[in-house]
Amino acid sequence: MKWSDIDGDIIHVRRSIAQKLKGGDRETPPKNKSSYRDLQVPIPLMKILEEHKERQQQDKNFTEDFRVCGGPVCLRDTSLSNKNIQFAKEAELPVIRVHDFRHSHVSLLTNEGINIQEIARRLGHSKIETTWNTYAHLYPREEERAINILNKIV
Repeated sequence: MKWSDIDGDIIHVRRSIAQKLKGGDRETPPKNKSSYRDLQVPIPLMKILEEHKERQQQDKNFTEDFRVCGGPVCLRDTSLSNKNIQFAKEAELPVIRVHDFRHSHVSLLTNEGINIQEIARRLGHSKIETTWNTYAHLYPREEERAINILNKIV
């Protein structure tokens, strides 16, 4: 993601970076049409991004095309993974893969009652079934909630 992909508190997802390819990194379009999306950024993350951008702007070569995670070029996924492991160990937390933060995002939204259609949109899934097949286990309380609602009718 480039700084030019952020407009106020909206991130415009318009590209993907493919690493581990012969010939080096390549910027590619997202996998499918639904992967092009606009996501509102929560205020705490926006503040962190603003502080990070201020630090990057100290580079005399800074432009809006700088990568949020990197600079003129993207950080390597292995670099992100290594830092993630380091910070988890320093904080005495379990180490999870960077991709697992995506699952944490879904879990947080699900636990707060956000509907699966919005979650699918945020993830860039073209079909809600993809989201459901991956995250159905997060909805075990639904039967109990349904019965409680029906019991209140009488």
